[in-house]
Amino acid sequence: MYTPMTSKHFTKRVNENGVNYWVLSTHVAPVQQGFYFVNSGCSDDGRYLWFYCAFPPAEGHSLGVIDFLSDEVHYFPETLGSGWMVDGLTGNVYWGCKQGIFMRTPHPDEKAVKIADIPAEIKKLNISSTGTHLTFTPDRKEIVVDIQTACGSFIGSFNVKDGSYTQWYRTVAGIPYNHTQTCPTNGDLCMCAHEVSWSTETGQYELPALVDGVYPRLQLIRRDGSREMRKPYKNSATHEWWAADGKSIFYCSSQSIVQDKLGDNEAECICYIPIEGGNGTWHAHSTVDDKYFVVDGSYPSEGLTWWRGCPSLVRFYNTESKKIIDVVTLNPVVEGWSSKNPCTYHIDPHPRFVKNDEWVTFTTTVAGRVDMAVAETKQLIELSK
Repeated sequence: MYTPMTSKHFTKRVNENGVNYWVLSTHVAPVQQGFYFVNSGCSDDGRYLWFYCAFPPAEGHSLGVIDFLSDEVHYFPETLGSGWMVDGLTGNVYWGCKQGIFMRTPHPDEKAVKIADIPAEIKKLNISSTGTHLTFTPDRKEIVVDIQTACGSFIGSFNVKDGSYTQWYRTVAGIPYNHTQTCPTNGDLCMCAHEVSWSTETGQYELPALVDGVYPRLQLIRRDGSREMRKPYKNSATHEWWAADGKSIFYCSSQSIVQDKLGDNEAECICYIPIEGGNGTWHAHSTVDDKYFVVDGSYPSEGLTWWRGCPSLVRFYNTESKKIIDVVTLNPVVEGWSSKNPCTYHIDPHPRFVKNDEWVTFTTTVAGRVDMAVAETKQLIELSK
């Protein structure tokens, strides 16, 4: 079987510090990206690697896939939607759209299958998104979603076998909860983000107001409808993910990665990864054993710390050696985008570990366009000893 390192569809790049990575150079779309860091785009055996596709100026993403057994690339326009989740055991992909929850295999001769319909009482409320990130419950019998409507967010689960819907929680209009992620070890628990609130005064989404002095981003929702707000480290949190054992949540906080052990009352900084001059650590992800982390961040550009499409970087952190190394020192601005004309698409690098932590996938602009790339974890560990 082929890999990104041996496939004809990838081109090897070497960062200035000697880190090797491979860029998907076969294009089925003008814009090709790695998956958002919450979900892996790769099957567990490494045969299938899915990636986001976009076609400017059209909005939204659909998917392509690489089959490393045949070394072929396929594009599937019907996957336009949100929340894409790859089943690590089969390589099949699931996603949400206004028509429901769908699944398709990586094989181009097969068709997409509807898994579930959106309940009629929710569908009539002007759905804007059907799932930020779909995730399986640990028994793989249900898919947990957040459905965004004009009347609030619906947090619930769809039964994979019969399509039935179970509602866990609902917010009020103007208070969206997104980035829903099931606990990997507890099928009755998920994490959501209270990222923004709708201001009737300005007619725009703004940062949510403090709740009893606490920034309310981190929300735990249980199947019984109960909710718990976690107090963030230094009252700052963004871009969270579950530890593999389900006992902690991790998130970014300015220049730090923070661990919140759910049995404790206080979160703690487990590593400090400065991003010089930028707006801090954007996104991060950890290996199953929590020994290694990958992060991305922005460089200041055009007088701002961040804008969509600004210069960025990807780094690797080794908790045993306490060393940080660059995976990609500079993702440059793609010609045509600027702070006054930012990128339409969410092209932050979004690095994450895939294929049982053997690879790191991310989005890069080193070739002057938006590409998906892959690095080998073993080299990053060796160079950071």
